[in-house]
Amino acid sequence: MSATTTSTTTTRVHGSIPPFPPDLVHAPIAEISSKSLLEKDLAATAAVLQACQTYGFFYLDMADSEPGRELLTEADELHDLSKQALALPFAEKDKYDFRKTGSFFGYKPAGTVKLTDKSQRPDSTEFFNIGKDCLFGVAPSRTYPEVIQDARPLLRAFCKGAHEMAMTILRTLARAFGEDEDVFVNLNRFEESSGDHIRLTLKPPSDPTKTDILGLPSHTDFGSVTILFNWLGGLQIESRTPGRVGEWEYVKPLPGKAIINLGDAMVHFSNGALKSAKHRVVPSPGEQAGMERVSVVYFVRPTHHSLMKPVGKFDMQQDRVKVAGKFSDGIDDKVYTAREWLEKRYVQLASSSSSSKD
Repeated sequence: MSATTTSTTTTRVHGSIPPFPPDLVHAPIAEISSKSLLEKDLAATAAVLQACQTYGFFYLDMADSEPGRELLTEADELHDLSKQALALPFAEKDKYDFRKTGSFFGYKPAGTVKLTDKSQRPDSTEFFNIGKDCLFGVAPSRTYPEVIQDARPLLRAFCKGAHEMAMTILRTLARAFGEDEDVFVNLNRFEESSGDHIRLTLKPPSDPTKTDILGLPSHTDFGSVTILFNWLGGLQIESRTPGRVGEWEYVKPLPGKAIINLGDAMVHFSNGALKSAKHRVVPSPGEQAGMERVSVVYFVRPTHHSLMKPVGKFDMQQDRVKVAGKFSDGIDDKVYTAREWLEKRYVQLASSSSSSKD
């Protein structure tokens, strides 16, 4: 797809959005070129490593490479699909509730996740999770609303392109550590069964009379790499700025740039050398609060048979960094497969959802 097409689509989606408040403090995360990563530029490689060891987040400029421009165009089209799918009557969306299917994939209603937030505040975000394996026939296809089924060619194209861009990031990190560049890629193969998925999300306009509702509670991501396309503010991460460490800072959406972060799996695989940063979604700031917040996300997760333990030179270190399980209060010494860990994560999410009805 051409750069011209990308520019036109982006203008159509972004044109009427109020500006991000200019006086609002936002996280000073790095801006890195996808073109430079694809060219294995040494300065960009060092910048990615530094970002993934400090904030755990960075911007990736998608507009300066052909694969990136294609992803931008597809993300804009998926923005529209998100609004169409999530505008369906609740009775229709409820047919695909993930809690009824026994799967992580399907529909999640708003107000169903709060156990991970210390204040027990309900969330206000609804979304559809669409599995990579279902799109490509690696696993039996699940049912989704017709509007999503009709978009399978678009979803497949975005899925494949986003995964490959994530592999570029993983190869970059491997080279930065002096490892074989496929040491992390081998744990996240596209053609093998995994929990990879596209998420289409919608958060309604904020109600100024309700201050106790989060978009999504604070959490770290489970998987390897997350690629986020969003158009409104609302994402916050914990500050690393001296004097503000631990405080929440907005991540300002930038045109043409995706927001990248690593998940807990990379903490395991690197024995703590890489960071999985805590983040949350709150009401959009300023005039943006009066608009629906749509985001399009691709989550890369390790292949189901991958072991959640250090790899390469990190496996030779005597001391092991243990990552607290998201599904228990303690730290488990068992080495899980990615499938086992995903299943336990599903149990936690389903439990959170059930309790929110109490």
